[in-house]
Amino acid sequence: MNATTEARPIRVTAMAALLQGVGGGLGWSLLPATMPMVARDLGISHAMGGLVWGAASLGIAIAAPFGGAAVDRLGPRRVAGLAMLAGAAACAARVLATGPYSLAVAMLAFGLHIGFVAPAIPKALAGHVAATRLARANGTAVLAYTLATAACILVAPLVLVPVLGGWRPLMLVAAAAMALTGVAWLTLVADRGQPAPHARVTDGLRLLRDPAMRRVAAMHFLLFGGYLALLGLLPRALTEAGLAPLAVGIAVASWLTAAGLANFAGPWISDRLGRRRPVILVGALVAAAGLAAFALHTDAPALLVVAALGGGSFAPLLLVLPFELPGVGPARAGAALGLLMLVGQAGGFLLPILGGTALEHGSLAASIGLLALVHLAIVLPALGMRETGARGPTAAPAAAPCELPRAVV
Repeated sequence: MNATTEARPIRVTAMAALLQGVGGGLGWSLLPATMPMVARDLGISHAMGGLVWGAASLGIAIAAPFGGAAVDRLGPRRVAGLAMLAGAAACAARVLATGPYSLAVAMLAFGLHIGFVAPAIPKALAGHVAATRLARANGTAVLAYTLATAACILVAPLVLVPVLGGWRPLMLVAAAAMALTGVAWLTLVADRGQPAPHARVTDGLRLLRDPAMRRVAAMHFLLFGGYLALLGLLPRALTEAGLAPLAVGIAVASWLTAAGLANFAGPWISDRLGRRRPVILVGALVAAAGLAAFALHTDAPALLVVAALGGGSFAPLLLVLPFELPGVGPARAGAALGLLMLVGQAGGFLLPILGGTALEHGSLAASIGLLALVHLAIVLPALGMRETGARGPTAAPAAAPCELPRAVV
């Protein structure tokens, strides 16, 4: 990495948004968007659907410690760019699936590439964006992911699948888009800051000794795992509940659009306040209340918007907190983000299976009620946090984006 390279905050933020939108919003989210037809073609039950969807999270959990160390050691440009090319190949491999297990293997391989891309995006932003705007930059990138996911959920089954002649050709188109995005990232993004040549895969696991990192990891486990469970089960569950395909697309897209708007508004409010903790606490309570209300009134999917506003408001903040924690900081942020991906995707593997099982053996209300409790549980680690925002007692001195110290080995 080159600390003297000129900062390009707008370009890098735009490229981070493109990486999130194409890799996550399209490549990843195509599966739940097309799951009703994929399930019919491949004979996938609700419980097996949770396994297939959770396999990507398992792949991310396996790769995340390696991805975090690679980002600290080699820089986010090469790591994310090459990983996107590998993810494109994994996306294309879905067309070879003949049943739930082969599709789960393809999704596992897809998740492996995300374990390298996800830690690279906040690290790249931290090298180009001022510390006082880092939360907003991450929020913008996550906004692109959620809006692209919303568009995918609405457009893919109703427009793209009929035009392309099935869900398999659509996977190939998404793979091509991912490959082009990876090439663009390698071409247009430059690394800034000092590398950590001795970064190790175990660095992230060692950070679990830090009580503050344990709390952030617990929140990420619950929030991201709960989000993936909802994304995996809602399109199919609402379809089988009797909603027309267009109504299902609008309901899920509205949920995701609200989350996307909150992805930007929550970090913006947090940056203006100079505080993270109040936004997290209020967001978790609002998300839990919205899901609880939907569990009681499953004929009113508009209540999902309330839950999305709550959870979306603080999701990007969890990716910023490692840069602000006194025991972590920018030098070890890659390892910390790898740790967050590890535990978050462990939640993304377990909670979709639990949610799918509750849906299959109980009801949609039981599944959503379980996820409401998951979001409510976020309050517990959040209450134990010390404030890390600019006006908090543990706030670190603001530094220029290029002033990233070497990791302490």
